[in-house]
Amino acid sequence: MYWQAFRAAPEALIVLDAAGVVRLASSAAEALFQRTTADLVGRRVAELFAGDPAFSTERPVAATVRLPGGRELAVDVRARTLEGDPSGLLVLAVDDQSQPGHSRASLEQRIARLTVTGQEQGDLLGDLIVTQERERARIAAGVHDDSLQVITAATLRLQHLRRRLSDPADLAILDRLEGSLVQAAARLRRLIFDFRPPRLSDDGLAAATGDLLDDLAEQHGLEVTVEDRLTAEPALPTRLLLYRMLQEAVANVGKHADADRCTVTLGEQDGGYLVRVVDDGAGAENLRTDPGHLGLLLMRERAELAGGWFRISSGPGLGTTVTFWVPRGADLESKGASP
Repeated sequence: MYWQAFRAAPEALIVLDAAGVVRLASSAAEALFQRTTADLVGRRVAELFAGDPAFSTERPVAATVRLPGGRELAVDVRARTLEGDPSGLLVLAVDDQSQPGHSRASLEQRIARLTVTGQEQGDLLGDLIVTQERERARIAAGVHDDSLQVITAATLRLQHLRRRLSDPADLAILDRLEGSLVQAAARLRRLIFDFRPPRLSDDGLAAATGDLLDDLAEQHGLEVTVEDRLTAEPALPTRLLLYRMLQEAVANVGKHADADRCTVTLGEQDGGYLVRVVDDGAGAENLRTDPGHLGLLLMRERAELAGGWFRISSGPGLGTTVTFWVPRGADLESKGASP
């Protein structure tokens, strides 16, 4: 009776003795291994599976079955002992991964691989953020110490040349040249400001945020407000971290929100700094942080890299709210654990 029930089991079952030799096989096992019971019984388990997998009674194990003709089949294997049996028999339940509803071990392995991949992605994004900030500082210093100095020297030479000219046509050309140099210098100063705004270190986060919003208002015609609820100015590295995230959030309002108003609130909470950017724009039904939109992804990564968090909520016609928190003392190179 037991033998008949074993043979009729819907699972592919094989029973191994203590030496790893097959002693019994179900009909489903014959179909999966593509061998008759006579061909299965007496074989060592290493002949049936590639790589001599270590089966576990605690969790499914992914393995590969050797089929006749050299073909292979990916399977999950669950092992269990027979209760009260002193002979050391081991029952293997073998599931074809290609069949729906099976593949638990495969799923576990995929989750493990995704976890590792996610960690690697986080490390790469963290490195990108740190490298990006160092490159910004290097470029800003280079522009200030080299390009702007060259333009300033050229402007002084033109002014010296002006004293030698009297022809109106020559002076008109000189005016155009000076205008181009002034415009180039203004653009370079704007670049330096974007990379490392002086007001951030001189006047604080609220002042630098006000400048960001003033630019937003000038370019897109929005009403803007800064609500400064900080009781003390964050340390400069933390200020820079918060400012970089604010830059991206405010830029998104200008690019995507189609809003009339934007409000930024700077505050403190739970031993850190809480920032909220709210707009009354069109909103969106689904907001994703996929590779096609690195801005949101890097905002989230900046916060989590520093041991904080990032959230974004939106809905059609409901505007968008971006909220992020970082602990005191956080900076762009922090390696904190997000709470």
